[in-house]
Amino acid sequence: MNINVKKISELDFRNLKIPTLFEDEPIDRAFGIVSNGRAEYKIGWQSEDIKPVVKCINVLLCSIGIDLVFVIFDFSTGEVLKKVYLDYYFYDIIIHKELLFVITQLEVIRIITTDFSLNKTYSLPDYIENFKIEKGILVIKCIGGDIVYVQ
Repeated sequence: MNINVKKISELDFRNLKIPTLFEDEPIDRAFGIVSNGRAEYKIGWQSEDIKPVVKCINVLLCSIGIDLVFVIFDFSTGEVLKKVYLDYYFYDIIIHKELLFVITQLEVIRIITTDFSLNKTYSLPDYIENFKIEKGILVIKCIGGDIVYVQ
């Protein structure tokens, strides 16, 4: 599925009559539309220089993360199936088999994609330097040199 995120003005955000996936009115400074060419939804977030990360789980379901919020939603209906308010700033999403990893600055949240249950949270000793999937295991290297294995 080809997903586009387009930034819009706050005025456009307020005036558009399309569903909102998430927003935090008092602190939002950036606004956008998430679209797949058939359906579109509004989002609001606080970090002006950061773009949301959108990754599809399958042909209908997508995940999106930015700042301190992460959602899984049905693109065809706009129904939010899972919303997680994060303790640390969002970094990326990794989908591997039936697992989805929400990577934040200082923790990783493992979600089962069959029922969207939060399966486990892993604390990180330091900020992330890089990460990769290696032999089915998420390997995270932290700035201080520590390596964390998440499976």
